[in-house]
Amino acid sequence: MFCNIQVDVNGEHLFIVDKNILANYSSRVSKLVGKVTNNTKLVFNDFPGAAECFELITRFCYNNGTIEVTPSNIFLLHSGSSFLEITTLIKQTELYLEGIHCWTWSDFVNGLKQCHILYPFMKNSSVFQNILNTLLRNLTISSYESSSCPSSSNGSSFRFSTSDSSPKGSRFGNGVDYWKFDDLSFLNIDLFEYLIKSMISLHIDHTRICSLIFHYQKSKFFSSYSSVEKCKISETNINLLSLLSGSAFSCRALLDAFGMSLILNIRAIERSKLEYFLGSRLDEFTINDLLVRGKNMAAFDVNLILRLIKNFLLEKRTNGSFVHQVKKVGFLMDLFMLEVAADPLLKCSKFYALTMTLPDFARESHDRLYHAIEIYLEVHGGLSDQQSAKLWSVLDLNKLSIVRTRLNLTRNGNTRLLPFVKQNQFKGRINNDSRVHGKQRSKVPQDTPNFVPKNSRKLDPCNAKSLPRLCR
Repeated sequence: MFCNIQVDVNGEHLFIVDKNILANYSSRVSKLVGKVTNNTKLVFNDFPGAAECFELITRFCYNNGTIEVTPSNIFLLHSGSSFLEITTLIKQTELYLEGIHCWTWSDFVNGLKQCHILYPFMKNSSVFQNILNTLLRNLTISSYESSSCPSSSNGSSFRFSTSDSSPKGSRFGNGVDYWKFDDLSFLNIDLFEYLIKSMISLHIDHTRICSLIFHYQKSKFFSSYSSVEKCKISETNINLLSLLSGSAFSCRALLDAFGMSLILNIRAIERSKLEYFLGSRLDEFTINDLLVRGKNMAAFDVNLILRLIKNFLLEKRTNGSFVHQVKKVGFLMDLFMLEVAADPLLKCSKFYALTMTLPDFARESHDRLYHAIEIYLEVHGGLSDQQSAKLWSVLDLNKLSIVRTRLNLTRNGNTRLLPFVKQNQFKGRINNDSRVHGKQRSKVPQDTPNFVPKNSRKLDPCNAKSLPRLCR
């Protein structure tokens, strides 16, 4: 067969083909070859799918207009035939797509792999948008509830489960239990962002989208990507999360994502968004979640915690009643202050800010707060009387346990440590309590902690072993 034309595909591959065979099926080639002579080159700088797609098209043309259409080549054939204006192949692929609702999970992944190839050339194309929407739209229709489809490659309906052979697997639009997320790790971040935004526009369940985002980031984080690439992945995913309902977030997943971002130099705007997400869920934290390594040799990042509390109060006040959540955070902050009080590098102004950041009703008892101040003053012996007085002034006498107060403040005549508390009233309460306790032993309220946490010792901020596992 006499091959008489060269086709340059995107400046990367050169094909030598018979112009008459291509022109016989492609209206676009037919128009172009009429203007050129033999041994002249056709140049396509934006051919979708590059060489892989063009090779499929030539195979169709050289095989008398026939080719087996499969989930592995359907989108390449469809986009290539649309570009070259091959009417017969366009109709063939469109007919095949009518059975897409019967695709298996493997078929779906194969479709996405083709989108991955096409994306650099067609990301702004309406044809590409239709291709991706065709894939995703069928994830929510009820036809996936059928048990089998003849056009499916293995006769089973599309299932989003841990195994294609799982019986009665849940579908994406009907409370999916499992995704084969690892099968999607090949997606680059640009196509992944495009995919997630398309899912959002199609009103796919936000909780499922969140699970996909977090799993994708985790898989990419532990791969051999550079720190710059990991930053882009983290920043893109944070911006995607901002498009979703806050109730879709898992607090644990958010904390994992935040832990990954700590070692990356992500942009301030994305870090602020992530801190806002975390702050809104602060009442779901544990004490270990707050023990984040500080900067400049400090044991813990107190500035971060102050920002999280600010975001928490802003979010809860906006969304209505928040008394119960604030009390939970108050208890959490008491435990945190008991931990950080022993940090010799913690400034008095920052410790004071921790004591004052929550509203008064956040604490029903000030016993833990009193003990944290006591530890802080013991470690920071160089504070002025004015600084010490300022810390003691945050205590509410009515919220202190009488037993604890009598044992700690009458010892060595230490009532001078509370210069802003009404000492006459305080001494009167101690005397009354002493007469009662001369006859019988008083019981300490159950909610009064009579322990000193193990971590309230003096900390060595340079010793990573003293920090919890998540903070190393």
